Amino acid sequence: MNEPVIRLRDLSRRFGKNQVLENINLEVRPGIVFGLVGENGAGKTTLIKHVLGLLKAQQGTVRVFGHDPVRNPVEVLGRIGYLSEERDLPERMTIGQLMRYQEAFFRNWDKDYADELAGIFQLDVGQRIGRLSRGQRARTGLLAALAHRPQLLVLDEPSSGLDPAVRRDILGPASLTGIFSA
Repeated sequence: MNEPVIRLRDLSRRFGKNQVLENINLEVRPGIVFGLVGENGAGKTTLIKHVLGLLKAQQGTVRVFGHDPVRNPVEVLGRIGYLSEERDLPERMTIGQLMRYQEAFFRNWDKDYADELAGIFQLDVGQRIGRLSRGQRARTGLLAALAHRPQLLVLDEPSSGLDPAVRRDILGPASLTGIFSA
């Protein structure tokens, strides 16, 4: 299968008078690691929100795994692991509770892999999320994004809050197709 995982055609987005994306054409094929680099406000997160189906294209088309993510979220979202730049995790849950909660949403959740990632990321599954450091929150979010072994990994500001050793361990191997903003 060499069909693009992501295909954007003439994607444009405007917020009021501000043109954020203009005629973006992009294909990301399986096995590719793709990075979006640009200044704050350049449209990186806006592009990612289109890929996730959080924004509907005002102009152009968005296809992920051959589907429009807005019209067919079931065909798309279960195959994507996503870590937002906000690290918006439920503060009252423990890491273990978050893992069990996430498991309910993903058919392919791999509990053994989630436990392995918790060990690699040096996370205490009994720790309450509201008490985690910024780096621990990033690692917890990444665990949740990876444990269902997604076909596409989308990371918005992936190295934010990660120390260099964890950044190397997490972002070093390119075993997944991914789109990253920096």
